[in-house]
Amino acid sequence: MKRSSVLLLSAGIAATCFLGSAPMASAQAQGAAAANAQNQGDAQPPPGYQAPPPGYPPPPGYQQAPPPGYQPPPGYPPPPGYGQQPQPYYPPPPQPYYGQPYAPRPYYPPPLPPALVRHGLIFGVGIGFGGIGATDCGNCGGGLAGELHLGGMVTPRFGLMYDVSSVWRPIDAASDLTQTIHTIAAQLWLTNRLWVKGGFGIGHITLRDDFNGDVTETAAAGIGAIGLEVAQSPWFALDLQARLGYAGYDSGGATNGMVLIGFNWY
Repeated sequence: MKRSSVLLLSAGIAATCFLGSAPMASAQAQGAAAANAQNQGDAQPPPGYQAPPPGYPPPPGYQQAPPPGYQPPPGYPPPPGYGQQPQPYYPPPPQPYYGQPYAPRPYYPPPLPPALVRHGLIFGVGIGFGGIGATDCGNCGGGLAGELHLGGMVTPRFGLMYDVSSVWRPIDAASDLTQTIHTIAAQLWLTNRLWVKGGFGIGHITLRDDFNGDVTETAAAGIGAIGLEVAQSPWFALDLQARLGYAGYDSGGATNGMVLIGFNWY
């Protein structure tokens, strides 16, 4: 009797434990299912989300930085941009004026002075030293010389003019000897500075004597000259010139020679 009671009591206790553990296991399973469903709900995309097409690249600038202390495995290079210093920022250059980049101004030499242009009326004078020479002329010799011309330019390098030149030689306080030659002359500039001149006309030679009276002779004459303009401006030239003049008188020919500094206006 006692043995049967013990067996019945044991069976009741076992049944009670089994029946109590079943609801607990069911509650635990329901809790795990609810947690799993919540996690799956969090992983779901929001309503209206459209998946990217296949092969869609990541957005521009997307790059995941490696974690602190990251070291690539042996044999593998570090990810792009890893360990690089940030590049400094330089502002863009200012916009150029009028669409052209700035550059230093080129060097231009100063302009040349205006060239001499010969045209229209020409006038000039010359002063210097000269001499008169003739056969059997005891009064001939050196003295002061000068010339004057007035005319016009036919072309920039050719002109026609009236030309007069003279040599005056003092003999003593009461007498002197002068030869003057008047010509119609032509002047040609071989270069911009070098010129030659020739002319034909008449010559006069005069011996002035306060006690015995003056003696004058006249004859056909001619001149030849050459000159070099050593300084020029647009309307003026300074030249050095040498001249010879000859007149054939009845008593014998006489020659003028002179070296002059000329002042010429164009």
